[in-house]
Amino acid sequence: MRALKIFTIILAIILFGCQPVQLPNDTQKPDVENTDPGENNPEGEEPGDNEEPGDNEEPGDNEEPQESYYVKVAQSFSDWSGDYIITYTSGSSVLVLSSYSDTKGYGVEIGSKLTSQGIHSNDGDQYKAVVEKSGNGYTINVSGIGYIGLESAKNSVNMTTTTPSSDAYRWTFSYKDGGSVWITNLGRSNYRLQWNASANIFRCYTGSQKELTIYRRGISTGSTTGGGNSGNAGGGNDDEGNSDSGDNGGDTGGDNGENDGDIPTPVPGQSGKYGWYELPVISYSQSGSYMIDNNDQNLYYAHHMCAGGEKGPGGKTARNYTVCFSAKHHVPVWVAAPRHTMYQSGASRTDAYAKDPSIPSDIQYNSKSTGGGCNKGHMLGSAERLSSSATNKQVFYYTNIAPQYTDTFNTGGGGWNTLEDWVDGQVCSDTLYVVIGAYFEKYTDRRGYTDSPATISYGGRSDVSRPTMFYYILMRTKKGSSGKALKDCTASEIKCAAFVRSHKTPKGVSVSEKDLMSVSDLEKITGFTYFPNVPQAPKSSYSASDWGL
Repeated sequence: MRALKIFTIILAIILFGCQPVQLPNDTQKPDVENTDPGENNPEGEEPGDNEEPGDNEEPGDNEEPQESYYVKVAQSFSDWSGDYIITYTSGSSVLVLSSYSDTKGYGVEIGSKLTSQGIHSNDGDQYKAVVEKSGNGYTINVSGIGYIGLESAKNSVNMTTTTPSSDAYRWTFSYKDGGSVWITNLGRSNYRLQWNASANIFRCYTGSQKELTIYRRGISTGSTTGGGNSGNAGGGNDDEGNSDSGDNGGDTGGDNGENDGDIPTPVPGQSGKYGWYELPVISYSQSGSYMIDNNDQNLYYAHHMCAGGEKGPGGKTARNYTVCFSAKHHVPVWVAAPRHTMYQSGASRTDAYAKDPSIPSDIQYNSKSTGGGCNKGHMLGSAERLSSSATNKQVFYYTNIAPQYTDTFNTGGGGWNTLEDWVDGQVCSDTLYVVIGAYFEKYTDRRGYTDSPATISYGGRSDVSRPTMFYYILMRTKKGSSGKALKDCTASEIKCAAFVRSHKTPKGVSVSEKDLMSVSDLEKITGFTYFPNVPQAPKSSYSASDWGL
């Protein structure tokens, strides 16, 4: 037996001895898909397993959003692209377009699957109609059927399995009072898709039949109750930590924030299955394509996934950032994001200032103009998202821009720039998780600098609140290259703290212990609950020495 063991060991060395050993540091080759230098992992900076933001936190299969629902469309959209189910709904009856034969679409009854939250994706995905922009309209590709269209001016409906290029297979969408949606053929605009109750079929008619109700794939409003005062988010990946078991919660993968594009559904006060480590607690309801806070109707949320093809562990789409935006102040309240070198090279600054398509247009700035003694201050900086041009463009959404004093705060050597430069030095291979926030009440910091609320003309509107204080909340492993996900760390292995500066902080003020505050103390000021997906994070205390101060 002993000889057999020795032989086995020798054989293993012969077979596997040439395999590289993974080291928990920046030299480690990440066990991640699509991590070529210059793509989502800059040259020489390829994150290791833990280095990929969220790395170890890579969401597992259980991270797939299981609380996604098809929600009844109750408003018009500027962009109708998305996943839907097409139905004729009457009372408790929901007949969904499910099959096709000989110029007719047939329906199947799924009314029993309709809940107060909508139709669960587990029940609706098999009937999914993918709507995509095409020419001057949209194509509709129905699962199990193909692309639907209208090839002649008569009561019928046609289909093709090849990507269409003619207006016969393009449609326009129009929401009508009463809850119906007109899906009108672009090539024959007097015909729209309807339900023929006598023949029990879907076809195109000129308006003589029953109007349709469509449901858009979104996020469950859940039965959650609010967490912190003003909403808080939660969410993450679980791998990230937390594993949370919940479904919502926070971070979705710590890893780069990946999430396959499926948005996490945060559950206040829980770490949640998505448990993105950086997310605060939020409680929101889905209204059409918008996420609105359940406790403060002035707060809107948006999750932005990297748009340039960046991938994290498992090949899932890397996350960019989550924003909480105020309709009252017309300014971002906070932005939460992972920081890692994988995001920092590969493209150039785009200066692509634009409105955020995931937040109502009318509450955002109308232009990139400035005023009130302020310039345009990024919450998440452009230099922090240079992994692709498409991803960089997202940080130029107006929802990521706040008014900051031009001469003293957001300028070379200014109060904010000095803090930003210092934070850059905290980025590590284990991933740095940040929340960047603004405050709007009168505030005096520990140095005695005081700023008071003011309404200014900014961004092409006259009702913008100028923040009185800005903050960074940071969380990471103390070592920075431990190779461990935060969920696997003890409190003693994690450091977290808030760095707070009055908007009146002048140029030339170095970062010091006077900027520090415990995360719990900042929560008392802002009303948000931070890092719910890392319950062991030492939020009630901090050590300046942990940060080299």
